Amino acid sequence: MQILENSNIRQAMKILNKFASKTIIVINNKNKLIGTLSDGDIRRSVIRGFDLESSIKNIYNKKPIYMYDNEIDKKKLRKIFLKKKIHLIPIVNKKKRLVKIFHLEDVLDFDDLNYKIKEYSKKLGVVIMAGGKGIRMQPYTKIFPKPLLPMGEDTVIDLIVSKFLNFKINNFYITTNYKHQVINNHFKKYKSNINYKLIKEDKKLGTAGSLAYLKNSDEDLFFISNCDVVISQNYNDILNFHTKNKNDFTIVASRKSINFPYGVCLLNDKKKFEGFKEKPNYNFLLNTGLYLINKKELKFLKKNQKLDMDDLILRLKKKKKKIGIFQINHDNWQDLGSWKNYNNHIKNY
Repeated sequence: MQILENSNIRQAMKILNKFASKTIIVINNKNKLIGTLSDGDIRRSVIRGFDLESSIKNIYNKKPIYMYDNEIDKKKLRKIFLKKKIHLIPIVNKKKRLVKIFHLEDVLDFDDLNYKIKEYSKKLGVVIMAGGKGIRMQPYTKIFPKPLLPMGEDTVIDLIVSKFLNFKINNFYITTNYKHQVINNHFKKYKSNINYKLIKEDKKLGTAGSLAYLKNSDEDLFFISNCDVVISQNYNDILNFHTKNKNDFTIVASRKSINFPYGVCLLNDKKKFEGFKEKPNYNFLLNTGLYLINKKELKFLKKNQKLDMDDLILRLKKKKKKIGIFQINHDNWQDLGSWKNYNNHIKNY
């Protein structure tokens, strides 16, 4: 969460991605607070012409909001967070050396706030779809299931779980089929640290069929995540979007710009040549594999009936259910479902 003032933008981006944070602390070589750097600061600097090797010295905020360690007031911290809409507040000693960092979620438990994650904490569940064979990840997946691909000292599914735990979301359902027992043994390590239940599919139910097992669950609303996607996003923002817009189903999507390095032939409706478009650029909204669904929509599923997620979404659309799209930055989505993507992520992990 910290970066030295002589670092460059590329190094700052790696730290932001690693901690799934929007802001990091800038310190000097004596651990003294000298500023903060946000992802917005970086985006604005790129627009101004800075490249990834540029120093952060000219772009970070040199007048950060902070508090001394002998003056910590949690209610005051909360008011500052909500009023200034900042992501963290550094705590320093008399010499202005960093001793602690407060995030908004650190002060939410002190009062009964109208804050969505807190409000929905007992009504909100997370479903991680971990039943696939992971054919694209063979030969590894002939021995271990895809969710247990190593990520440093942990695994992919540990990383996904930790993202939700960071936002106080602690009710998990893990749907399994292939190598169920291996995943079951892995989750035993959590013991009482998280609330989880494994749902074993007796047969392959596709990417959405196992949701039918949750019809009688205690939760009213579910995040659904593929087991090979890591989303570095404020999950509270996604939840707020879903509830504020009264969605029945929300798709988390990533905008991707693709540039073709070739000239493209243009045809009219009669397939007659019209001309060329040199090196066109196209924008797409890509499905990241993370969703939100209201439990009441599960009534359209039948137990032990195979159903894929795209078919479920189209079924809900046909029923005139409200489907929303929450857009995230493409850099905040890591798809680890292929060796190429996995190895690229590991290099920067």
